[in-house]
Amino acid sequence: MTTPDEPRRVIDPTTGRPILMAPLRQKRPMHTTGAGSPSACPFCPGNEAETPPEVDAVRTAESRADAPGWSARAFPNKFPACTHHEVVAEGARHHEQPADLDVTAWRVCLDLWQRRVRAIERRPGVACAFLFKNVGALAGASIAHNHSQLLGLDDLPPRLQLEVTTAHALPHCPWCTTLTAAEAEGRLVFRSAAHVVLAPEPPKLPHETWLLPTRCDDDFLTTDLDSLATALHALFTAVARGLGRPAFNLWLHRAPGRRLHWHFELQPRTGQMAGLELGGDMYINSVPAAVSAARLRDGLRSAH
Repeated sequence: MTTPDEPRRVIDPTTGRPILMAPLRQKRPMHTTGAGSPSACPFCPGNEAETPPEVDAVRTAESRADAPGWSARAFPNKFPACTHHEVVAEGARHHEQPADLDVTAWRVCLDLWQRRVRAIERRPGVACAFLFKNVGALAGASIAHNHSQLLGLDDLPPRLQLEVTTAHALPHCPWCTTLTAAEAEGRLVFRSAAHVVLAPEPPKLPHETWLLPTRCDDDFLTTDLDSLATALHALFTAVARGLGRPAFNLWLHRAPGRRLHWHFELQPRTGQMAGLELGGDMYINSVPAAVSAARLRDGLRSAH
C-alpha cells in the first residue's frame, strides 16, 4: 500500500501520456542562485551524510564509501520522482557549469553513467534508464554542484516513442541525414574521432544542439569513451563560451533493444517556453541553425 508522499505514475486520460506524481520533491533544498556555496552544498566532499548512501563511485584507492576521495559519485535521489531515481555528482570541486570540468573528468563521469544505466536497466520492470542534466535554476536545478540524474522508467517516454516510430517509418535514418549535411550547411560545431556536435535542422528552440556518434549502429553503452568525453567537453565549452554560461538542460535519447541513432540533446534556456509550446506542443524559433552553430564555434575558438 502506497503512502500519499510516495512517487507514483499516473496517466493523463486526455492524452494517454504518463505523469510522475512526486509530492516529496516539494521538500527539496534549494542551493542555486547564490545559495550554492561548497560549505552548504550536500553534493560536495565532506557532506556525504547529507545524501543517501552511495551505490557506486569513482574514488581513490585509499578512500572509503560515503567519504571524501571521490571524483564521481552515484546515490539514490533523496526526493525521488519514481521508484528508481539516482543522482550522479560530477567532480569533487564545486562547479555549476559542466564546462569547468576537463576532458579527463568527463571521461570518468561517462564511465560511471554507463555503469549506472546498466545497473538500473537490470532491475525488474525497468525498460529505460533516462539520463538528464539540469544546469542552473532556470533549467530546474535545485543544487548548483554539477550533477546528472537517472530515472528508471517502465516504458520509453512519449518523445522517445515518437522518435522510434517516426524513424522506423522513414527509408533513412533522420539523424544520419542531418549529420551528413551539417558541415556543408554550416551547422557542424565540433568533430572528435567518433562523435560530432552540431546544430540540428530544424532546431525546435534557439541554440538547440546535438551530440551524436558518426556510426548509426553505435551503442551508448559501448561507445568510444575517449572520443565521447572530448566531444561532450567541447559541447559544454561551446555553450558556456558562445552563449555566456546559460542555464540549460541536457538529455540522452536512446531506446534499449530498439533501433535508434542515440544522441544527446542540449537546450539552452535563453528563450521562453510560451503558449504555443506549452499548449500546443509546437515550437517557434527565431535563430537559424547555422547562426547558432557559428556562435558555438566562436565560443570554442575563444577557449583556445
